Amino acid sequence: MEMEKQLGEILSQIKESKTAAEVEQKKFGSMLEETKSKLEALQKQADAIDQKIAERHAGPASQKSGMQELMENESLQRWCKDKPQGNFYLTLTKKQADALMGLEQKTNIDTAAVGLSTSGVLPIDRTPGIVPEARQALRIRDLLTSRPTSLSLIDYVKVNSGPSRGSVQTESSNKTENAVTFNTGTARVQTIASVIPASRQVLDDLTDLLGYLQMALPYYVNLAEEVQFLTGSNTGTDLNGLITQGTAYNTALNSLTPGWKQQDIIARAIQQVMIAKEIEPTFVVLHPTDYWNIKLTKDTQGRYLSTGWNPYDPFFGLAPVVTTSVGSGNFLVGSGNPVAVEIRDRMDMTLEMSTQHASFFISNQVMIRAEKRVTLVCYRPGSFIQGSFNTSP
Repeated sequence: MEMEKQLGEILSQIKESKTAAEVEQKKFGSMLEETKSKLEALQKQADAIDQKIAERHAGPASQKSGMQELMENESLQRWCKDKPQGNFYLTLTKKQADALMGLEQKTNIDTAAVGLSTSGVLPIDRTPGIVPEARQALRIRDLLTSRPTSLSLIDYVKVNSGPSRGSVQTESSNKTENAVTFNTGTARVQTIASVIPASRQVLDDLTDLLGYLQMALPYYVNLAEEVQFLTGSNTGTDLNGLITQGTAYNTALNSLTPGWKQQDIIARAIQQVMIAKEIEPTFVVLHPTDYWNIKLTKDTQGRYLSTGWNPYDPFFGLAPVVTTSVGSGNFLVGSGNPVAVEIRDRMDMTLEMSTQHASFFISNQVMIRAEKRVTLVCYRPGSFIQGSFNTSP
């Protein structure tokens, strides 16, 4: 029995060893196949490289331009890198010298020779955008109150002749009868616009042009609006400007101030408004020349009157609005109180582009239009005093 048991164990060990040998044999076979596959892939890559080398040698050699040969020169590259100065000696290979023989030796290589921008070699540093023209600041709208309207005509009722003041009455007698009359005022909404044509090609190719026009056209519409607010003639399509309908300055007031100056006229204009019991003024509009003439007024010792050391205010609390929309020598003293005046906006600034104009669609042209609809309603013209600094009493 013992012998049979030992023999069985030996047979079992032999069987296990055989199985392990078969497993190792399979692993070896798999590794062999994998190695064979990798060798075949490497052989294909080597064949492809050999083919490319053969094609390069068989084909014609690429020719480089004289400029390319020059830029590849090690001496020139080192000289450029070290910030060129002093003398320079260039050593060329025969191949480089042959390639450069095609260059015209008598031509001086400078900015004029190579050109600039797209026509030459050297680049230029170009600031993006378009630098606009000089434009004055527009401030009149900021002085006044504005609100929208949905209609094209503004009508209002105002007192033509107000009641007289009350009086002391006799007891048990009839009281004094008072009276008041009214009339109406009208302000018509007008369109202020500006248009400019442009080709679609130039708008596509010069991208900054459209951005410039989108800023420029609304500005010039607003500039026309400011001029209308001040000096509109109230004829035709003009608005009724504040200077046009304002009360004329009483030049007789100048005689009350011996040796009067421009700032004296501003003060007397304020006085004129107060005597008329109108809305007290908040601003004065004047030309830059008159503004600086007033600001540069000196005392008998040559010192400026309106400086940090002197609290003197030459405009007597009014906000100075300096603009070339009024002529030199002219002024307007007025109030921004909505009881006196207000802006009524029918349509805010609108910017539109269209090809629907004449033959623009056929000719690839675009019409760009900026416009607004607005009116100015001056309820109390007596609150505005307009005049000239140059008029003597």
